[in-house]
Amino acid sequence: MKKSYLWSGLGMIAGGILFLLAALLLETPLDSLFCGFFGAFTGPGVMQVYKYVRWTKLETPDSYQRHLEEEQIELRDERKSMLRDRSGRYAYILGLLAVALALLVFSVLDAFGVVEEDTASLMILFLAGYAVFQLVAGWVIYRWLEKRY
Repeated sequence: MKKSYLWSGLGMIAGGILFLLAALLLETPLDSLFCGFFGAFTGPGVMQVYKYVRWTKLETPDSYQRHLEEEQIELRDERKSMLRDRSGRYAYILGLLAVALALLVFSVLDAFGVVEEDTASLMILFLAGYAVFQLVAGWVIYRWLEKRY
């Protein structure tokens, strides 16, 4: 495995630590974002360093080569590629329907005067929920299609 994977993983961990220090040392309204960036940088960085250490410390160099070949076969498998494409399309359509329904709900709430000053936080929560919905829907649809075909 290339050394660049190790260095980029360590760089991501360092970036995450910098965001954590910024969140702890600075008193700004961005503290919660800094904590989120800490997790977003540190998690993948740790996994990248773990993969590097795991695959460079094998008993035989052949096992790493076999792993790379299997990974390439999995990535180029036409059936799985078709299923990924189809699940992405279905998740996208479901996301569009969710946005259309949300627009209707927000319009009705606005017409009745229910929505007040907290509209921005409500929209942020909705967008976060939408992102999670897209991810979960894509994963569930992919699993369903994998069993079906």
